[in-house]
Parts: sequence; structure tokens; C-alpha cells
Amino acid sequence: MRTKLSTTTAALAFLAAGAFGGSVAGAGTASAVGTNTPAMVSASAAVEPTLREQADSIMNLTYREFAETPRIPPFNWTNDGCSAPTGNAPYVEVFRPACAQHDFGYRNYGGRHELKLSPTRETKNWIDGRFRTEMRHICDDTYRLPMSHLSCVNAAEAYYTAVQFGGDSSFF
Repeated sequence: MRTKLSTTTAALAFLAAGAFGGSVAGAGTASAVGTNTPAMVSASAAVEPTLREQADSIMNLTYREFAETPRIPPFNWTNDGCSAPTGNAPYVEVFRPACAQHDFGYRNYGGRHELKLSPTRETKNWIDGRFRTEMRHICDDTYRLPMSHLSCVNAAEAYYTAVQFGGDSSFF
């Protein structure tokens, strides 16, 4: 019986392999133990994701998957939680997982930190958009009653607007 790896499992396997200098064999691939021919070494080196590709994989995880991701170097995993736009303080804890992922994006792609993977307007907008998406997922997963859900979505829009218009100094 063949087991299919989930996207998250595969991404984490690639991240771990890159961090520890290994290689990964997924579903549909063969791996011969002890066979380290030059062609295989060259092929595995060509398949190893770049630092940017690894970061992109992490940023494309859901907020739940991101929370379970091993904190591997050289990425900056620090975060300062959520800064609440005026009137939206109750959502600081609710949106914390999305805020941590958003901070990962700014700290690894932006120009104010060490890696500077892509300090461009396009990248900042993508990171802010991922933030908005994951906050909406949190609202969907947390609030079932229509008014509570609507309040959460409105707060998510306020947080998104705040980073779109006020986040430049933290990113660039």
C-alpha cells in the first residue's frame, strides 16, 4: 500500500532535510541505500530547495500548520505578538497565530532584518495578504454565530488595513 504525503508533511520533510543536509524521497520516488553515485549526488543537490523556496513553503502553510512547524535556522522566528488597531484589542489573542506567521514574513523577507529574502513592495503585499487570509480562517474556525463571525472578520480587515498602511517601517 502506498502512503501519500500531505503537502505539509512534504514541506516539513524538505525543510528538515535542508536543515540537516539530507535528502527526501517522497511517494513515487526510489531511494537506494548506500548508492551515492555522482549523478545521484548531483540530482539531490539540484532538488534541495533554496532558502527563499523554504521560506515560501513556510509562508504558504495554514496558521495551524505554521504553529506546528519546527523552528529551524537560519530563519528568524521571533515575534512580538499582535499590535491591535484601535478598538480591536479583544482579537490580539485570537489572531496571535496569524500574527506570528506575519512576523515571520516581515523578519525573513523584509529589509530590516538579516536574510532580506525579498524586500519588495510585491512581497510585502503578499505577506500582508497571507495575514488577511489566515485571520479569516481563524474567524471561520472560531466563530459560528453570524454576528460573532462578522465582528471577527471586521477586526481582521482592520488588522490587515493597519499593516498595509502602517507596516512599511517594519518591513523596508
